[in-house]
Amino acid sequence: MRLRTFRMRILIWSWLLIATALAVPFFYLGGAVEEGLLSDSKDSAMTDLNAVHWLLERHGLFADEHQLHDYVTELGRRLDVRITCIDNGRVMADTDVDYARLPLLEDHSTRPEVIEALRIGRGLHVRHSATLGRDMIYAARQMGPIPGLSGGVLRVAIPLSAVQARLSFLTRNFRWIFLLALALSGVAGVFLTRGLTRSISAFSDAARRIGQGQYDMRLRNVPGGEFAPLAESINSMAAGLEKDIRTIEDQKGQLKAMFEGMCEGVLVLDADGRMRTCNTTLAAMYSLSLHSADRTILELTRNLDLERGVAQLVADPGADRKVIVETQLPDGRDVEVSIVPFRDQHGMRKLILVFHDLSQVKKSEAMLQDFVANVSHQLRTPLTSIRGYAETLRDALPDDAAVRDGFLDIILKNAGHMEGIISGMLALARSQQMGLSLSPRPVEAGEIAQQAVLDLAIRAREKGIALAETVSGEERLVLAEEDGLLQVFHNLLENAVKYGREGGRIDVFARDEDGRTVFCVQDDGPGFSRDEAGRLFERFYRVDENKVASDGSAGLGLAICRQIITNFGGEIWTEQPAEGGARFCFGLRTA
Repeated sequence: MRLRTFRMRILIWSWLLIATALAVPFFYLGGAVEEGLLSDSKDSAMTDLNAVHWLLERHGLFADEHQLHDYVTELGRRLDVRITCIDNGRVMADTDVDYARLPLLEDHSTRPEVIEALRIGRGLHVRHSATLGRDMIYAARQMGPIPGLSGGVLRVAIPLSAVQARLSFLTRNFRWIFLLALALSGVAGVFLTRGLTRSISAFSDAARRIGQGQYDMRLRNVPGGEFAPLAESINSMAAGLEKDIRTIEDQKGQLKAMFEGMCEGVLVLDADGRMRTCNTTLAAMYSLSLHSADRTILELTRNLDLERGVAQLVADPGADRKVIVETQLPDGRDVEVSIVPFRDQHGMRKLILVFHDLSQVKKSEAMLQDFVANVSHQLRTPLTSIRGYAETLRDALPDDAAVRDGFLDIILKNAGHMEGIISGMLALARSQQMGLSLSPRPVEAGEIAQQAVLDLAIRAREKGIALAETVSGEERLVLAEEDGLLQVFHNLLENAVKYGREGGRIDVFARDEDGRTVFCVQDDGPGFSRDEAGRLFERFYRVDENKVASDGSAGLGLAICRQIITNFGGEIWTEQPAEGGARFCFGLRTA
């Protein structure tokens, strides 16, 4: 267990408190006990001294000092004390020394207890005995003449080892108690802190799991009321993080979807003009791979115009202006590139390049210009004619009624021509608008083709053209819309009748091809060249300007056919039969 853990620190502090709490009474009580034991031992020594003195006084006459020595020795053995009789410093008797050795003992008149006894009648002293080689308690008193002998000083000595043994016993027991108290406190501390450490571990695990992204983690069981605010704070933090992360992930997903779903190409460069990231649109524009990162704009695009635009902002770190560059993609498409500086969350300056594809815009502008030019051209001739004949009728009205009627017929014819142009334009606009919300459904194409043939039969007979239709011979269900499909057949048959050879033949037939049905209208007219085939479906395009102008055609029929077939999810094209003439075909999905 590491010392720096909270649990170990609690245990160490508890041990220090217990050690301090026990050490104070130990040293205090140890000294008091030692002093008490020593005092008791001194009292015991004085009691033994008085008892020995009383016994000696009651003893009968001693024949000599040898008899005194024997008596004192027996008495000391029975009382378990050392008894010494001293006369003017000379030892007359001693329980622990043989009688023969008594003359060899040193003078005892200098002993502190003897001096004190001679001075005040009693003496008490604790010291080390050189004779016995151990610490002793000496108690001495004056005594009168012993029967048969002279008086002197009576001394009793008891060993201090008993006191020391008791102190040692008490000290040893106290140490065991001290160690046992530490052990018990350690066990209690471990037991008491187990819940604390378990709670802290639970909080740590919760914080770790939240940090690893498990934002739904919650603390359910709180071990104590003290931890409730912390648990509530962690749960509240986790809930807030979960909400914020979900919001960030949603926003990140939305931004990523927007970033990847943009029709515009997006490229992000660092402050040095090197690629950091791009979306799939830009990668497709320049065929970039995953290994394109860290490359310069020139290496990525091989475009000097873009390189110069980026270099302007890279060379001027403080610039916050936007640079616009118009250039072309490798496939020839026109793009407008907006180069804008910005700073990321770390304050690092970067550049973002947005590639706007202008091809469709330029194409639409060109188509609009062509459309306006064509409409102007188509309307100028009939308007000029109408104006001229109207001015003639106003300024110089012919007297001949037939001439006037001829002028009026020309005006009506040109007005009809203009009406046809406008009607065709409206039909084309309707077909384009219809394609935005059209949902093709199964229709019977054979019946519609048959109806169109019947509608054009009269005009065909006027030119002696034979109409042959084989589509209605069997059921042909295709995904289309009845009115639109009928208009396609009408327009193709009108063109065939218009351009077909007088006395010729027009064939309407169908064939199955790869899950779709192909319908064809073929005439035996002059046909068209290969160069003209690519422009036949353009608005206002006419192969023969004079022929079209003479019959009032607006040149929008095939363009309307193409738009309607595109709305149905099909395709229309032209073919040149080997036998001559022209063949217009369109394919629709088979229902």
